[in-house]
Amino acid sequence: MEILNNFINTNSELVEKMKKCSYHYDENDLNLHHLEGDVWSHTKISYQNTIQYNTSIYVKWAILLHDIGRVLTRQENTEEAYVSFGDFEGVSIFMSIDILNKTNLSEIEKVRILKIISYHYMIIDYIKYNKPSKGKLLRVFKYEEELLKDLSHYVRCDLLGRVIDESKTHLYDVKKMNDFITYTQGIQNKNKNIKDKKNTVTILVGPPCSKKSFWANENKNNAIVINRDSCVEEIGRKYLKYSYDEAYYFMKDHKSIKKEVDNLDEDREDYAKNSENMDIIIDNPNLSVKNRKEWVDAFRETHIIKVIVFLSPLDEIMKCNKNRGKEINKNVSKRELLNKLKTFVFPLLNEGIDYVEYST
Repeated sequence: MEILNNFINTNSELVEKMKKCSYHYDENDLNLHHLEGDVWSHTKISYQNTIQYNTSIYVKWAILLHDIGRVLTRQENTEEAYVSFGDFEGVSIFMSIDILNKTNLSEIEKVRILKIISYHYMIIDYIKYNKPSKGKLLRVFKYEEELLKDLSHYVRCDLLGRVIDESKTHLYDVKKMNDFITYTQGIQNKNKNIKDKKNTVTILVGPPCSKKSFWANENKNNAIVINRDSCVEEIGRKYLKYSYDEAYYFMKDHKSIKKEVDNLDEDREDYAKNSENMDIIIDNPNLSVKNRKEWVDAFRETHIIKVIVFLSPLDEIMKCNKNRGKEINKNVSKRELLNKLKTFVFPLLNEGIDYVEYST
């Protein structure tokens, strides 16, 4: 119970918020998958399961942290009387960073925990609905077989950490959970063969205010840097809009101006994609697999593909965002920032990436 007690003692305010974060709309409109009621109750039951099944510390920490993003993403639908949280995992990840930074865990161990948080619902959906298929899971976690093993143990603890209405019990097949754990134990780890290439495309991954652009400026040397915000600012200056917010809202209010920004951005991207003998830096958020795929597909034959994930704590991001709004008039609302974080999916090598690094 050392990890649980440490979490409670160092995060008392967050624990209180978890206790108040109900899965139910009201006493008559219940979440049939979570009759235990609130996020903290589910977390405690799930954590007890990690002790019963003697899981690794990575699974234990992931169980404690996986749902904390719900306290910031809970929304009530008053017309249909239900509660939703959206894709809260990305929010949980960036909230977790500061908590994990206060432990003695290594950077590698912290990343391992954050990856479990990012991908746990993919395994839950396999157990409950068989979507994605087992074959797709093997493709997604190719070169990440240890993560798949962690996830199999995690999901059993999570799914059995609930009080479920009898109408939903068919979705919680204990045999399928146990069989999946047994199956993953027999999977062999695969190493990726990386072809030697002269140039590198570096895809920066992180929300606003996670220091991506600072890194790009410090490390660009002779590389081509792609950044859509710079296109917004350049077109804005053409129309005497000298701050980012002025240029952004001017673009937003005028379709013709947005077209100019789109054209400039597209021209720069096309130039980069046709520069086989140049290093490239993609300084955009690139938070989703889809965002990254465009660049992986464009460069997989000509460049080494490196991803750098910027893991700044959420409080630090929020503080930076507030200061940036005052200093250079570049604002992102808290709601917009959380919505961006909801799209974050941890980069995995199966995406066509050669190397992943982390900046904390």
